[in-house]
Amino acid sequence: MSKPESISVFFVALVSAAVHGGAAVLFVPILSFLLLCWGTATAQIKPSTEVDDGMVFAVIAPALCAAFGFAVGALAALAHNMLAQNQRQLSVEVIEPSQMRTASLSKVA
Repeated sequence: MSKPESISVFFVALVSAAVHGGAAVLFVPILSFLLLCWGTATAQIKPSTEVDDGMVFAVIAPALCAAFGFAVGALAALAHNMLAQNQRQLSVEVIEPSQMRTASLSKVA
């Protein structure tokens, strides 16, 4: 990056929250269903409270993942802005005239 620009922290946090929440909406119910299938016995006499806890987790997990994504996205954007601000400082550029070799101007042979 030659001249990094600052980015919108809120926009990056929202996009990160949407990606994390969307991934949780897709994958957490599938994983919860698989754990439900593997965790219950074939002939269960009394109802298990673990099933209810797993289903509640499947409902709450996308909101928790979206909140986590929002926080991580905001921290990443803040870190980028701090690094970009440090790279935009003026620096001293020294240009030296090029030196020609005198042997290159003479005849060869």
